[in-house]
Amino acid sequence: MVNLHKGHKRKDGTDVGKLIHNMKEHDHVSVMRSIMMYSLTSLVTLIIAFAIFNYMETGVPEGVPEVWNARILDTSLRTMGKVILTLNYFGVHGGVTWWTRKMVEVMLTTLITGSPRGLGDDPELKIYDTKLAGVDVRIYEPTKGKNSDRPALVYYHGGGWSWLSIDVYDQATRQLAKGVGMVVVSVGYRQSPEYAHPIPFKDCLDVTEHVLNNGKDLGIDSSRVAISGDSAGGHLTAAVSLRLKKKIKIQVPIYPCLQLFDMQTPSYIENKDYIPGMLTDISMLTYWLNYANISYDHIDTIMANKHTSPALKKSKYADLISPKWYMKEHIRTESLRDMKKPTDFGDEKLSKEIEKTLLDPYFSPLMADDSDLKDMPLTYVLTAGYDVLREDGLIYYQRLKKVGVKVHLAHYQEGFHGMIFFFKGPIPFNVGIRAMDDLIQFLKKNL
Repeated sequence: MVNLHKGHKRKDGTDVGKLIHNMKEHDHVSVMRSIMMYSLTSLVTLIIAFAIFNYMETGVPEGVPEVWNARILDTSLRTMGKVILTLNYFGVHGGVTWWTRKMVEVMLTTLITGSPRGLGDDPELKIYDTKLAGVDVRIYEPTKGKNSDRPALVYYHGGGWSWLSIDVYDQATRQLAKGVGMVVVSVGYRQSPEYAHPIPFKDCLDVTEHVLNNGKDLGIDSSRVAISGDSAGGHLTAAVSLRLKKKIKIQVPIYPCLQLFDMQTPSYIENKDYIPGMLTDISMLTYWLNYANISYDHIDTIMANKHTSPALKKSKYADLISPKWYMKEHIRTESLRDMKKPTDFGDEKLSKEIEKTLLDPYFSPLMADDSDLKDMPLTYVLTAGYDVLREDGLIYYQRLKKVGVKVHLAHYQEGFHGMIFFFKGPIPFNVGIRAMDDLIQFLKKNL
């Protein structure tokens, strides 16, 4: 063995001792660099993880055990919403374009079904797209027990009259058709801001009247027709019911938006921070503005309830949605249970400009007089405790009950806006499963 010591040289003249020393120094530097790189990578990873965790931190309704499902849902929707809202700076009203609509539909369809393409064929249903009364619809016919006296449900999808489609609702409408054993007609009404009120309402009304008048051709019993919808679709349900009344057998407004008179109800105040990607007070207001064709310049004014004059705040219309209708047992914040509504402020000019729209009961169904509500059909009102629209639905229930309408309240204290979507799929929620099952059982019994 060669004795490698200081002064010993290789054949090329290199001092072996110095070489070993340099190698050791090089190894030491390499190790130090590796440690520093590892530490830096770990620090960056930790910072990114912390940022992601904080971004995903959201208000999850108490009683909802699927916390991470809620965070995934909210983060996905919130991120998409931020991207879309930036389009306002480029003059895109509400961020609504054909491709942003498609982006939202693909994302939600994936969250609901696990696939961006949605569901395939179903041996239990005949599913086809067509037009009724000139409006796009998708029809679901159960393949079992086919006969001419099946009940039917006409469904108006949600999405703030501006977003979503019959494709996004495909899983829910399939479930209703199979669960109840009924024909479901899902309506692809024209949407705002391109088609503002009353066009979406008219599309839904026209389809429903067509179903009522052509039961034989559709293989249904025209005396057993129900209508339903969620959110903006719940609004359309109440509006169509106001026109058709007992020509339909049952109406099912699901967490409906029913008035633009008061944006400071207890639920708007309490719930704006719970799963905000699904719905907040501001996002709901933008949908109303799209639907009413009112400028976004008035967002702050309307949000502060300055869009109604002092005279309107003291009128019979204010009484139709006043705190006397609140169901205090469903308001979590004690100070909001006995709200006092000031009446000494408001923008007179704006109030006068939008008053006709604001008080139109087909635009704001809660503005209907008691006499107009008396002949409404059997009603199933579904509401959620952590929804900014909670009070709209609960007031509607209270007012229908007062005038003698047969009405059932399905209130889910731990529920949130959009919950009925998520009864199965990659991020199911127990409250969504219960809500869908309860609705199916009600329709099976009463339709």
